[in-house]
Amino acid sequence: MGNVESMLKLSNYFVSLPPVRYFLVAIVILGIVFGIAINVSAAQGADLLIKGALDGLLLLTLPALLSALSVKLMIFRMPFKRIAALVTAAEVIYALAYGTGYWLASVNPFYAQLAVIFGAALVFILWYVIARLVFTLRYRSLLFAGIQLLFHLAFLLSSQILYFESEVPLSVAKFYLAAVVLLAAVYVFFFIINAPMKKNIGISSTDAIALFAAQWLSESKELEKTFARIGERAKTLLGMIAFKRKNDTVLFLVPYVHFGPFGNLGGSEFSALIPQLLRKRTGVRSFVFHGTVTHDLNPISSKEIDHILETCREALKEARFRPAKVSFVAGRSNECRADLLRIGDSGFIGFTRAPYVTEDINFGVGLGMMAEAEKQLEHAIAVDQHNCETGEVTTFDPGGEVSFNYLQAMHDALRKKGAAKPLRLGVAERYPKHPLIANGGIRIAAISSDPLYLLVLIDCNGITPSFRERMIQEVENVVQAHRKKAYVAIYTTDTHKVNSVRGVLNPLREDKNVQALICGAAREALMDMQPARMFAAKKWFGIRVIGAKHSIEIVSTINSIIAIAKIVAPLLLLGGIAAILFLLSHLG
Repeated sequence: MGNVESMLKLSNYFVSLPPVRYFLVAIVILGIVFGIAINVSAAQGADLLIKGALDGLLLLTLPALLSALSVKLMIFRMPFKRIAALVTAAEVIYALAYGTGYWLASVNPFYAQLAVIFGAALVFILWYVIARLVFTLRYRSLLFAGIQLLFHLAFLLSSQILYFESEVPLSVAKFYLAAVVLLAAVYVFFFIINAPMKKNIGISSTDAIALFAAQWLSESKELEKTFARIGERAKTLLGMIAFKRKNDTVLFLVPYVHFGPFGNLGGSEFSALIPQLLRKRTGVRSFVFHGTVTHDLNPISSKEIDHILETCREALKEARFRPAKVSFVAGRSNECRADLLRIGDSGFIGFTRAPYVTEDINFGVGLGMMAEAEKQLEHAIAVDQHNCETGEVTTFDPGGEVSFNYLQAMHDALRKKGAAKPLRLGVAERYPKHPLIANGGIRIAAISSDPLYLLVLIDCNGITPSFRERMIQEVENVVQAHRKKAYVAIYTTDTHKVNSVRGVLNPLREDKNVQALICGAAREALMDMQPARMFAAKKWFGIRVIGAKHSIEIVSTINSIIAIAKIVAPLLLLGGIAAILFLLSHLG
């Protein structure tokens, strides 16, 4: 898991960009400040402000804006915010290079020119790498890098602020020569880091980075083609408890696949898509839970959802609803708890360690626990409540102490006998527009056990311990206002749909609006309670997943590339600087 955590830290480099106007203002202000700074010794007062502003706007701001405009005109689909961000970063480097060159001019003109040329070459490489890997432009990345350099040279060489002894054609040649030298170093670097992933997975590292960036930034599904090449067949389960009420049917569904890897790839949106498609095709309402699975069972593409829907359809076709009683008990072993809802002769078992981290449970562990429970129950369905995110990246695997404690907690629950009550069910749904809640929204079920089991299912990537405790307390207050006693359980789907901006841990945090929505939905679910009959089933189905082997290969390969890059990148940069220095010193 340490390797996984190291790899996942890379996602911290993806950040949300501020509005375009911020970048445009920064580009203008940077030019003006730079112009004033280099004119401090030559002018004063109003002359300093006017001359400085004009010099800075001509040297930095105007070529920057022309560069941004040219890219936007050539790739109209590209969001201008991203172009403006790149241009702003480039202008900072140009400002530092020009400033260094200006102050070195009186000391050593050659080093002054070297600083400016090297800075421009760095910007050329910045443009190329970002356009190639982030904007996913293969060949046009060189064109854009060259065009922006040409704009800056046009204004730089036509001014008298930074003096170049050579003729204009030779000066231009020096700039582009330095850019080509650093570009060669980048190509060598790409060749070195591409080899391991190409050999192990069949795709180069640079192409993989470009595909990842395309998904994170524009929800491209091109990466699924790679998953399809490396994916493998797997057999897994669909667990179902169906409730038939007077006017509708409600399903508790547990497809034992992982709702990942991230964004809109693979199964990341299944927790929202399954209820939507079932409602559209069959009219049933459904709660989709996080099964006892890890990233090993990430579907290779969103099309794999058809296998789940078909299996669900087959199970419903065989459904024979019958009256049932329901009871609730909770078992415990150390910090682990098992919530057991006995519904008829079947069991719905939710596992949690809250307030300790409650993360993915290995499929093998889940199968073992269900097999044990089915010594007493006809169908046992194990669910990972995934309701406490503390920032720790982990899974619970066979042989681990946590897995053993989960099993013992379940045994403790199975030994207990709760008061059985006639089955009644109430449901409510809310669909807030919230960055940390996916399209599956919030679903609440009130079940007539004693005490009443009030289940809150949120389509999110976990929840913080403090917000979980707050929500339990608030919902308990709602139930008490109805003169009832309830056990409140918070579940999340662990959807990775929300892992698309920064980082891979995006738990739902304190939010008064979400709190109010959940409390309102809880009241509605209590008022909606009505008699229900039930049906339970478990069915195996086939699906293509990324798989444990390839998941390990991807993680280990990426970590190897990172280790290599840390050594190779500085060496190649130093080599590039030495080569530029050697070539420029011989060109005169």
